[in-house]
Amino acid sequence: MKPPLPKTVLIIEDDAGLSSAMAETAKQAGFQTCVCTTAAEGLARALADKPAVIFGDVHLAQGDGRTVLAKLRADPKLGDCQFVLMTGDWVGAPQRASVELEADAYLAKPFTVEEFATLLVERYEQANL
Repeated sequence: MKPPLPKTVLIIEDDAGLSSAMAETAKQAGFQTCVCTTAAEGLARALADKPAVIFGDVHLAQGDGRTVLAKLRADPKLGDCQFVLMTGDWVGAPQRASVELEADAYLAKPFTVEEFATLLVERYEQANL
């Protein structure tokens, strides 16, 4: 059995209020948290820090969450990280769209901090299987 991963989360979100609430919620749940506001910065931090869970917004400056996800899936060291796509765009079939992009989960905006916290813990547990 492998040792548990550190409780780390990377939040790639350009809405300062939302990313702040997410970071505070993650910290209260015992996670070390890093927040990035651009796709390029998020990708660089993911590659450097190798977080257990990543939450990435679809619409970001300098790219988008889908681009970050595709690049991470192509990297053997991060290809199996837990990645949650977030957006308010996909009305209708969000789960199908996120699966097609190889996301591990989808979080539709707007969401509550409780929904975020629950999904964070679920994805962290999945990362440790």
